[in-house]
Amino acid sequence: MSIEQELKKLIAQIKATPSDLKLRRDYANLLLENEYYEECLQEYNHLINIFKEDAELFYNIGIAHERLKQYVQAEQAYKKAISLNPTDSDFHYNLGYLYDQQNRVDEAIQEYHNALELNGEDQSACFNLAYLYSSLNQSEKAIKYYLAAIELNDEDVYAHFDLAYEYKKQGDTDKALKKYIDVIRISPDYSWAYYNIASIYHEQGNTDEALNYIKKTIDLNPKDIQAIKSFTNLAINQKELNLAINTLENIVIQNPENGNIHFCMAQVYKLLKEYDDAIFHLNKALELKDTLNMPQAKIIENLSDIKSLIK
Repeated sequence: MSIEQELKKLIAQIKATPSDLKLRRDYANLLLENEYYEECLQEYNHLINIFKEDAELFYNIGIAHERLKQYVQAEQAYKKAISLNPTDSDFHYNLGYLYDQQNRVDEAIQEYHNALELNGEDQSACFNLAYLYSSLNQSEKAIKYYLAAIELNDEDVYAHFDLAYEYKKQGDTDKALKKYIDVIRISPDYSWAYYNIASIYHEQGNTDEALNYIKKTIDLNPKDIQAIKSFTNLAINQKELNLAINTLENIVIQNPENGNIHFCMAQVYKLLKEYDDAIFHLNKALELKDTLNMPQAKIIENLSDIKSLIK
């Protein structure tokens, strides 16, 4: 049975027995679950006139208002739910998340802590606390709650990734590297993790591994221009010009309309002394000037340099 059919069935049942308040509640809940927020609010507002002390109804009203971005009404509803049942951790979590969305950081942190005091296994509260502490540059607290989030769900790739970032901020590259490797264990297609691993290896002077991981980054995401530029520079420094040009030729097939890729190709062709190809790609970069993240003057200067080599 489709959702529309279920709703129609409930409407028919309510019409047949309008005094059956359980049916009205079921109907309101189904509307909420299926994102009919304004319609479910009409039903919930009818019900709270009868069940004035029902915390769950006010909680659901809060959810509907929040989804409609009616934050004042959502806050009022969540607070009413909490006043009626202060021991429900979900009520505190949702109020915290509501504050979070409005950048009311201190209030959000307090409500996430309230949620955790009531339910120590609330993994989302741990993660959100960690993220907020990170935004406040309180790395030790951020690390504490990222670790708690991971303990509750070791498959949370974002917790591993963000924890790696915190370790890196603290200068602990070994722990950061281990966490980024955990990320690709959980999610082998997470290109940013490969990029960050490459950055760490490059900082450590391990350019072979850096080149290996930066290539994996662009294999996974051939539209990552920053990674493509980093790969090109690393490959040039390592004198891996054939690897560079073969990789860039595959990338440009997938992204023919990005001038930055053509500029990278021109750099490699210039070093290979294939000047006609270098000039072609520099001219192509100029044609695609609106896609460039560098001054056009740099392209023109490179063109001039290559033409002087041909003479």
